[in-house]
Amino acid sequence: MTKLALAATFAVAMLTSFSAIPANAQPRDTCTAGPQCPSHGGGSDPYCGDQLGVLKRVMPAEVLGVDRHYRVWITEFCTSETLMRSDGNAAYLRTAIAKNDVLTDVLTERGFHADDVYAVKMMGDDTINLYVHDFGR
Repeated sequence: MTKLALAATFAVAMLTSFSAIPANAQPRDTCTAGPQCPSHGGGSDPYCGDQLGVLKRVMPAEVLGVDRHYRVWITEFCTSETLMRSDGNAAYLRTAIAKNDVLTDVLTERGFHADDVYAVKMMGDDTINLYVHDFGR
């Protein structure tokens, strides 16, 4: 058997074995409530934290550069859900947020702290949106 015929036979065998995988897969029951469910929010579907979509990376230097010329928006997020502090993109930014007087002043006015920030979106050259959640400090 030539190398080409052997390669073709192998390729056909691989393709037929892969196409059979979905047909043999067992359907999964969707979990809707209880602690055994893998969803983050205790069974609500879809997960509230997914509403932000993919968050762009924000650098700590960008957060530290926010001054009085910026519009700072505070958006309460997923108020009736349980979120994890490690979700979102603010886990590595909370220290920079706490060091920025402009951001801490606005957060304090609204009754929040840097530790309550779940996600950060830089929106243009002069706007920042801090998504906050009451983590139960």
